[in-house]
Amino acid sequence: MADKVPCPICGAASDGGYHIGDSTVFKCPQCDGYRLAGTVITLFEKGTLRKPDPKAFLNLVRRKRGNAREYPVIIPADLGG
Repeated sequence: MADKVPCPICGAASDGGYHIGDSTVFKCPQCDGYRLAGTVITLFEKGTLRKPDPKAFLNLVRRKRGNAREYPVIIPADLGG
């Protein structure tokens, strides 16, 4: 079983942390399953992009995913960046 990684949005212990292309997969108990574009992670680290409210982020993830099986890729534009 993989180690838990902190969700970049809410900090909860999440599964994932592995890369698919330029995105990183997170399966968070609070934020659902999503992929964060590498650009978003960099902007968070630099403090250029503010982290969204976890509830608003969950709604964004669910809206972007719709009925798809794959986790949605969250890009800076989704977060107002």
